[in-house]
Amino acid sequence: NISTETGRNSPFEYSVTVTEQGAKIDTSIPHTMPLRIGPNSISIKYLPMRLLASQAQLVNNNLAIALLGGLASDIVSDTVGPLARPAHYLPADRAGVMHAHQVAVRGLIAGASRTALRPDSPMPVLSGVLGDFMEQLVALADSSRREQDEDYDHLAQNLEQTLLRGAVRVEQSPINYPSFVFQPNGWKRDLPLMNASSMVSELAPVVLYLRHVVQPGDLLIIEEPESHLHPAMQVEFIRQLAAAVQSGVRILITTHSEWVLEELANLVRLSELPEERRDGIDDEDIVLSPDQVGAWFFEPSSEGNGSTVRGIALDTESATFPAGFGLVTEALYNRWSEISTRIEEG
Repeated sequence: NISTETGRNSPFEYSVTVTEQGAKIDTSIPHTMPLRIGPNSISIKYLPMRLLASQAQLVNNNLAIALLGGLASDIVSDTVGPLARPAHYLPADRAGVMHAHQVAVRGLIAGASRTALRPDSPMPVLSGVLGDFMEQLVALADSSRREQDEDYDHLAQNLEQTLLRGAVRVEQSPINYPSFVFQPNGWKRDLPLMNASSMVSELAPVVLYLRHVVQPGDLLIIEEPESHLHPAMQVEFIRQLAAAVQSGVRILITTHSEWVLEELANLVRLSELPEERRDGIDDEDIVLSPDQVGAWFFEPSSEGNGSTVRGIALDTESATFPAGFGLVTEALYNRWSEISTRIEEG
């Protein structure tokens, strides 16, 4: 509803709470959204939106109120909408799964077939996220047939060429079970993914998800994107993920890499530089605005019953999102200095 009376209104809010019993979403949606009527405009309090109108139109503002009501509804929908979009999770052990998914599936099938004969035999189980990941791998046999989004296929190709230097493909077996192959640049034959490097196996799921699974607005969760990557490759990978964000993919990562945080800081800092002054900077068109990046640090709770989460602000002096990694580097250097000093003293 739209009201011309300010009343006791509050902005739309929502919060997500995760406990051992599960997750819940609490929302606070006001019954009315108060209008602010100016000489040439009508706006809704708490929302960054304004309808311009002439004084004559404002005399009878029923039309304006109706229009603002529709706009307010759209804004609320856009705010809540991301919570309903699909989320795709790439676990930290994705490389091992890519190597052994066929063996794992055969083991699960064999174990399930023996359960009826041996009730006391434990049924093999997988964690929920790992099970979802393997289910999605199997579904890629059909997903590979979907019409590819040109933008996202371009993202996948960029990952292949800048990091993998080759192409990842899904091949279907007669029983419609997928197999994954990698063809390095310049090779005429494919290489089974299980025979490729760990870096290729780590990044292959990202390539395949961007090409066959992820849609605009989806959330892609990647654990430890730095796994099995040289620091230079970590930096390049983060740039490619930033390009995916620019194309409408929402990305959530967990990391223990200082290089990842420093490159994120660079991407945000670059957004503050006018485009005409970016000439000569690598990948000058890949930038993230401050409101597109958030960093949070998880640390043991002082009460000893879980973890405390706190936001990390970009520090322009240290050129990173400070997460304490620099303290480790400093401690290691001090240790080196102490050892070296004692050696020199004889």
